[in-house]
Amino acid sequence: MDLGDALPADHKFVALGAAAVGVFVGGVLLRPFEMALVQFLEGYWPAGSLRGRVFPIAVERHRRRRDQATTLVDGTEAVAPPDNPSLTQLANFHRAMARERRIKERAGRTAAKYSTDDDHLMPTALGNILKNVEERTGRRYGLDVLSAYRRIYPSVAPEFRQAIEEQLDLISVTSSLCMAFGTVSLAASPLIFRMNWWTLIVPIALAASAMAYRGAQRAAQDHEELMKAVFDVHRFDLAAALHYDLPTNAAAERELNQRITAFLIDHTPLADHEELKDEPLKHPEGNPPTV
Repeated sequence: MDLGDALPADHKFVALGAAAVGVFVGGVLLRPFEMALVQFLEGYWPAGSLRGRVFPIAVERHRRRRDQATTLVDGTEAVAPPDNPSLTQLANFHRAMARERRIKERAGRTAAKYSTDDDHLMPTALGNILKNVEERTGRRYGLDVLSAYRRIYPSVAPEFRQAIEEQLDLISVTSSLCMAFGTVSLAASPLIFRMNWWTLIVPIALAASAMAYRGAQRAAQDHEELMKAVFDVHRFDLAAALHYDLPTNAAAERELNQRITAFLIDHTPLADHEELKDEPLKHPEGNPPTV
């Protein structure tokens, strides 16, 4: 069928509109796979795949990077001031002190992105930052973030909830952009041999992919701070929602939270759970109703 007579004289606008519709439809269809995309960038790779074989090498790289940063933070020696310094010596001394401070601050920021436990290291920078959400939010209170947050979510303040949802959307969007620009650079790689303006597509796409990945890391760090605040404020809501007496000190809180976490993870019926089956329940007035 020849639709040339029915289409506008300039077909570029038709192609542009079709491309826009295609991008929109593709975005809608791929939306459910954004979580899998983020997990891919985190480093959750199947053991039998090529990525799984690279996993231990990538983890070792990040372990060395963490250890090197920790050494710089703990082991950098202070610069001793000179005796009776001249103006030039004093200026050099202050420059050396500023340089040492920058090194320590940069190393401290790097070390803060990693878990201190080697078993919890991930093969990517994004994965290590998001892993800290589990390590430094719920587990310091004896809670598993993935299990506990779903249950305290209804009681989370609307301001916290909105901020967390926006941060998660930002992580998903930046991760998607990272993969999209990376795919563009890979698909356009033959253009390198043209040695003209089209060749610039590849480095521009690579730079955009790297910037999007850095943006995902920054969003993940902000997400960690938000989750810390949520558990600091709402951690007792889980015990209250499960109708247990609230602990009165930190040791009792951690012990109760560890037992609750074990119950939530292993799916054992409460009546058969060794840790909680004899724990007394406390119901609000009128709940459950009297017979």
